[in-house]
Order: sequence, then C-alpha cells, then structure tokens
Amino acid sequence: MKTILAILSFVIVFTSCDTPRYAHSPTAHNVPILTKKGDSKVAGYYSNNGLSATTDGANGYDKNISHGTDLQGAVAVTNHIGLQANYFYRSEKLNSNFGDFNFDSSRIRYKRNMFEIGAGYFTQLDTKQRVLLQIFAGAGLGKTTITETGTNFNQLPYSRFYNTDLTKFYLEPSITFRAKEIFAASVATRVSIVKFRNILSNYSFDEKLNFNLDSLDRYPVAFFEPAFVGSFGFNKLPGFRIEIQAGLSLLLDGGDFLYYRPFNFSAGLIFDIRKLIKGANN
Repeated sequence: MKTILAILSFVIVFTSCDTPRYAHSPTAHNVPILTKKGDSKVAGYYSNNGLSATTDGANGYDKNISHGTDLQGAVAVTNHIGLQANYFYRSEKLNSNFGDFNFDSSRIRYKRNMFEIGAGYFTQLDTKQRVLLQIFAGAGLGKTTITETGTNFNQLPYSRFYNTDLTKFYLEPSITFRAKEIFAASVATRVSIVKFRNILSNYSFDEKLNFNLDSLDRYPVAFFEPAFVGSFGFNKLPGFRIEIQAGLSLLLDGGDFLYYRPFNFSAGLIFDIRKLIKGANN
C-alpha cells in the first residue's frame, strides 16, 4: 500500500497544474578510490538536477533547471580508514505564466548550499585490488532560500520568500570494480536524513499548504539515493581521472509529502595529488 501511495504522490508532483516549490535537491556522491594510506581525491563537478517533467511550452514554463557545482575531497589516513568532505551548491530558476494558485505569473529562484564532513572504512575484496568496498557516514549543514516575484490575479505585484536551514546525516556504502588505473565503475547507495530548521517565510498559510511548504520542520525526512559512478584514467597521467555519475533521490516514509528534485547528473575532474607528484617525478 505504501508503494502505491508513493507512486501516486510522484505522479501528482509531475502532473500538477501548479508550479512545484522544490524543498530538496540531491548532491553528487563522493566515491573515492582508496586502496592504501595516502591515497587521496580532490574533485570538482558540474552538476544538474534536471528539468521538471511538467516543463511544457504550452503551459508557459521557461528555464526550469537546477544546476551548480559539487566540490569533494577525501584522503586515506590508514590502510582502511578514510576521511571525506563535500561542498554542494545549486541555483534554480523557473518562470510560470499560466496561472498558479493565487498568482497569475511567477518567477521563482532558488539558492542551495551545504557543507558535509564524513569518515569511513574501505577494503579490497580480492587480492588484485579490483573490487573495493567502502562505507562512509557523515553530517552536513546547509541552507535553502526561495525567492519569488510576479503578479497576482488582480495584476498587482507580489513577492514571497522561504528560507530554511538544513541539517543532514548520511550513510553511503559503495562497491567499486576497477581495471588498474584505466577504468572504475561504482554502484553506490546513500540514505540521507534531512531536517529543515529555522524556517522564515512570508507565504500565507494557504500558499504554504498548496506548495507543500507548511510542515517541513515538523520532523526529519529520509531519502534513498542510488547512483552509478564511472571514471576514466590514463596510464601516462597517473592521478588524473574524468568522472561521470547519475543518481536518483527517492523520498522514503518521512511524513508529509514535499516537492523535491529526484535526479542528479554530475561530470567532473578528479586529482590524486600524491600520484600526480610521483608521476611528474618519474
């Protein structure tokens, strides 16, 4: 029954006539390739949380996109223990010109950021170090701001805002299959628990109720976030890799429904400083 309700809720989000106000966007997964003490990762990504499925020129939607950057770092402090840090930034904007609850036209902007730190365990599952297991856990602090301007049905200008602080806890296990330094593919999963705090807003009660912003701070919500991560390296340039990843973010049974971005795609560059220096010296 819960599965059926989740599917119906997902359909409602992406077939609703109203423009969603997204309360959550997923981050990129930090899946370093750590095999021994001293291995490290410094990475930067361009990330995109995709277009809304309701984007339709006939309905007047315009520039409905969520994108930004993910900065990540990791280091193996022993042969089995690693530390990691992540920074997440997203910018979103959406125009709606066909009428939306109390509003005739709307321009909605989002800013999101979060900093995370974590620690974990890694090990090799075979003697040739072709299969790696990692389990990281951590916490983060962030902020989401929504700024909305437009005209109401009386053709009068209006403005709204919605600001909330975020606390996040996550558990992220992954299995990586690698072919030396040339290619690595990871299957990663993550459970993220997000708490919305210190909400400030001038949306009316009915507006918050309509946009599912009315009870976000009541209790934490949980997301299940599977992802596939692939990276490519070069024999003649050790310590440098190109990585792409695609993942989903699925709301678990966390209480009242909310609008959120259910997808993340990231592409970026990865550097292992020690290997780069060693390769340059060689």
